[in-house]
Amino acid sequence: MMQRESEEGKLNAVSLCMIHGGGDCTKEETIKELKSFIAGKRRELLKLVLQEKGSVVPRACKDLFWKMIKVLHLFYMKDDGFTSHEMFNSVNAVLEEPIVLNKL
Repeated sequence: MMQRESEEGKLNAVSLCMIHGGGDCTKEETIKELKSFIAGKRRELLKLVLQEKGSVVPRACKDLFWKMIKVLHLFYMKDDGFTSHEMFNSVNAVLEEPIVLNKL
């Protein structure tokens, strides 16, 4: 995906970090650093959502968070959910193929 964005003249988080880092890090090092940063922020957010007493996060937000986590996991568990042919085929099957009921 990064190559496609680069060919289209678009910047992403990796290219921006590499530019602002002075070009001292390789692409692989930058990706590793970003993944570590994201994991840390994800842990912080999860702590806020799981906190019961004295929580600043309203119940409705917590419920929305859990629903979004389920959806995002489905779309990104293997690869990029937007370009995945497997996911595209599954969605089309649900929307377009008839349901066959077997009589017992």
